[in-house]
Amino acid sequence: MPALTVNDWCQSGLTYRQYCYDRRNGDVKILRRGVRGETMIDARSIRRADRLRVIERVMGRVPREEHRALYAVDVDREAEAFFAAYEKADGGRLSEETVRQLTAKASIFNALGDGLRRQTERRAASGSKLRKGAYWQTMLQWHTEECRRSAETYGVAVPEYTNARSLERAFRAYMAEGYASLLPRNMGNDAARKVSRRAENLIVALWRTNDKPFAARVHELYLEFAAGDTELFDRATGEVFRPEDYRYKGRPQEVSCSTIRRYLKNVVNETAVYADRNGQFDYANSQRPKHVRHNGRFALSKISMDDAVLSRKSTRGWVAKYLCVDVVSGYWFRPAYTVGTPTLDTVMEAFRNVFCELTELGLPMPAELEVEHHLMQNIDWLPEAFQFVRFCSSPTEKRAEHNIRSLKWGTSKKQGHMRGRWYGKAEAFKSVRNKVHGDFIDPTFQPQTIIADDLADIELHNNALHPRQKEFPGLTRREVLLKHANPTLRPIAPERLYKHIGNVTETTIRNNDYVRVASAEFALADFDMLSRLQPNDRRVTAYWLPLEDGSVPCVYLYQGDVYIGQATARAAMAYNECAAERTEEDEARMLVQHKRAARFDRMIRERREEIPQVGRVDRETAEAVAAAPVKIVETRQPIGYEEDELTASMEDWAARAIDQL
Repeated sequence: MPALTVNDWCQSGLTYRQYCYDRRNGDVKILRRGVRGETMIDARSIRRADRLRVIERVMGRVPREEHRALYAVDVDREAEAFFAAYEKADGGRLSEETVRQLTAKASIFNALGDGLRRQTERRAASGSKLRKGAYWQTMLQWHTEECRRSAETYGVAVPEYTNARSLERAFRAYMAEGYASLLPRNMGNDAARKVSRRAENLIVALWRTNDKPFAARVHELYLEFAAGDTELFDRATGEVFRPEDYRYKGRPQEVSCSTIRRYLKNVVNETAVYADRNGQFDYANSQRPKHVRHNGRFALSKISMDDAVLSRKSTRGWVAKYLCVDVVSGYWFRPAYTVGTPTLDTVMEAFRNVFCELTELGLPMPAELEVEHHLMQNIDWLPEAFQFVRFCSSPTEKRAEHNIRSLKWGTSKKQGHMRGRWYGKAEAFKSVRNKVHGDFIDPTFQPQTIIADDLADIELHNNALHPRQKEFPGLTRREVLLKHANPTLRPIAPERLYKHIGNVTETTIRNNDYVRVASAEFALADFDMLSRLQPNDRRVTAYWLPLEDGSVPCVYLYQGDVYIGQATARAAMAYNECAAERTEEDEARMLVQHKRAARFDRMIRERREEIPQVGRVDRETAEAVAAAPVKIVETRQPIGYEEDELTASMEDWAARAIDQL
């Protein structure tokens, strides 16, 4: 009985006046208006229970509508891991927004596939077939609704499909190819290139000459060649370059001078022709990586965060701490302390303590973060680091509050480090107040003493038996954290995390080899990093955190929002320059540096081989040469005449190192 008339309403025992009253207050919904009591009422919209009981007693039970989504969408964690680890052709990674968008798209397609399978099975069991046309129209409406609320559900907008056929094609490609089908088709191709690779090589070749032309002159020479006014040839092979090969739809391609300069100032391009423009000496000193040596010497997973004020007063004021605790195990990470009110810097220090401790223990990234709005509402990188971030509406919701109470009235009270408050409700929770000269005086302690006592209490608390011994028999809080971590969690990615919590140093890549950070030098882990730099810009931002002993093993380099790569400490590769004092470890380190230099030489040599050495002859000179007979005299050049200093120096350094052992 989804609908009834006003006459049915009155015949059930209710009055017309009651109908008018409910209609004015919105307690019933009118489906269709009529005359002489034929107005249709939606029976499911009757709100008042007393009216509904009278009607159901006469006409039977009214079915209630259940408001729910057509399909349930679950976030596909495997898709998230796939897109987060995907590397583009240039070695770069997808942005966080792209990862979330593609993950949401894959999750919606998973729900769509599961629904299609279940409907097909049900139709087959009843002896009928699924009407695909009507089905995909319905799915288009459902998909559009999911996309329109994707910004609040997944944190990023998912593009909609304009028609059912487009949705069906994309879905079938996803079922056939998997996650890779969702990647943009133009990723990694030459669509974004202003000029082709061949034209790039020619442009760099025009810049390669030792007369060191400016970028504007290279621009002029390239346009003259493309227009057919200048003839270019390869000095090594004698091949003449055809302008037709460098034109677009039969006409010279319009390339601006800034575009020419962009390709010329590409770090690898500039380095590859540096020796031709400036000589081998300058190249070896300012561009080529060098060995590092030292002087000879005989010598070697839900977590909750909150702030709290310690119960004892210091000589400088109240000591506060910002803490993080694992909810299941109750394990306390090292807090960040401050005298006075905690600030955003205190929060960041607490985050550093947490992630440094997780890294030292070999534990993965926590899945959920539970915090309050205070101090945390302006930290925009939390959704990038954690799968779930929950802002508590009241302090009682935070599990950190419960753990603070457990520590204060447990271990701290047993150790005599808990004074309570004078306004405590129970007598055992009140502090003793001392009145001196009419004023109540609290005893004071040194801040260092208060912090040291609190750290000792935390250590005892973490190594005490877990309170839920039925679930974790015989285990301490620390052992529960180590042995019962969530196996589905993803590992910590320091290159992303350090960007938000690490120390920041603006530096420059020197000699295509190393950067200086924290008064130390760090060598590039991979020379392919140079290709990710912006043209004519070696400035990078280094993010790093020291270990417990103060050493910095590696730094992570970014240029803007683009991750360039990792650089490791050069000191770990240093060997004794005195041959008589070298040990086996020194020999191994020297071999590592020889191999590293050989990899750089191979990369530059391969790039140089792509770039031709060109000569230029204008039309008038070519006609004059063609008209005048030229007598060619063959001579024999000395051995090694054509071998330049750079080619001679690019040898197998690994083999040379082995020969010196």
